[in-house]
Amino acid sequence: MSECTMKETCKGVTLIELLVVVLIISVIAAVAQPQLTQVIVKARGADLISEMRAIRLAVYTYQTERNDWPTNGITGAVPPGLGGYLPQNFNFDNEDYTLKYENWGGSPYTIGVSFITSDTTLGVTVLDMMSSPKWNSGDKYTWVFE
Repeated sequence: MSECTMKETCKGVTLIELLVVVLIISVIAAVAQPQLTQVIVKARGADLISEMRAIRLAVYTYQTERNDWPTNGITGAVPPGLGGYLPQNFNFDNEDYTLKYENWGGSPYTIGVSFITSDTTLGVTVLDMMSSPKWNSGDKYTWVFE
């Protein structure tokens, strides 16, 4: 093989050109990563709110059929009698959070659902996405719907 001379056209990529391309890709990735993380958290939050709405629908259906509210639930467990009203394989104990049905009683009844998570970013994001009334205390985020 002959070496490339000034009179000939050289083909290929130099190390400097390759490093410049890698640097540009790294800068783009560094700029895009926080946005991607935020989108992922919002998607997880939307899933969690969907689960909370499923619980709300199940509670309202239970109340309509039995003329009573389900009793207060244990954290991470389906409340007694509510399982038949929830989607099949519905789970109150998930990888990133745990759900809890809340029945505080009173007149009128105060009913809600909470989720407990150590992921503060997820908690605050979901709290911002939920309709009122809502609140949080430490790692517990609550949505009142009745």
